Amino acid sequence: MTANTLEFIVHSKLILDAAGLLGLGLVTLGAVRLNRIYRSWGATLMAWGAAALLAGRAFTLIAPYYLTRDVLGQLGYAFICFSTVLPIILLTGGFAGIVWGLWGHERWLNEE
Repeated sequence: MTANTLEFIVHSKLILDAAGLLGLGLVTLGAVRLNRIYRSWGATLMAWGAAALLAGRAFTLIAPYYLTRDVLGQLGYAFICFSTVLPIILLTGGFAGIVWGLWGHERWLNEE
């Protein structure tokens, strides 16, 4: 790999963001498949958490391109606050859902 290619990857971050979204998509698909196979509450919580994590990350990546100062100025203060808090809630809740769901699914498997 040449220095220019490595510099492009590091500065553009497109490949890293795409790989991150792809990884989160695979985690979501895995959690949904686990939910369909076992039907445990932990697997359901994991699937919802993974979907929330994917949505929060996608919103974080896409929002700067669509929510410009002009658009936010027209939408108002409440939407500015909402668009600031939404990714934090989705990312935190998604991660918590995955961890709690993994714990719950493991506990559910041990009880059966």
